[in-house]
Amino acid sequence: MGKFRCLSCKSEFELEEKAAAMRCPRCGSRFVEVLDAANRKRGKSWSAKSFSVGKSSK
Repeated sequence: MGKFRCLSCKSEFELEEKAAAMRCPRCGSRFVEVLDAANRKRGKSWSAKSFSVGKSSK
C-alpha cells in the first residue's frame, strides 16, 4: 500500500502499489502525488528537468 494525494481535490488516500489505474477515488483525477510508497520514486523537481527544443526548419 502506498499513500497518495490528488492534485485536483487535495484528498489523501491509499492505493495498492500494483494498481493498474492510478486514479483518485473521490474525483477520478489521474494527477496524483506520491506521499509515501516503498517502491515508487518521487522523481526530479520541475526546475531540475531539462527540455530539448527542435531546430526550426527555416
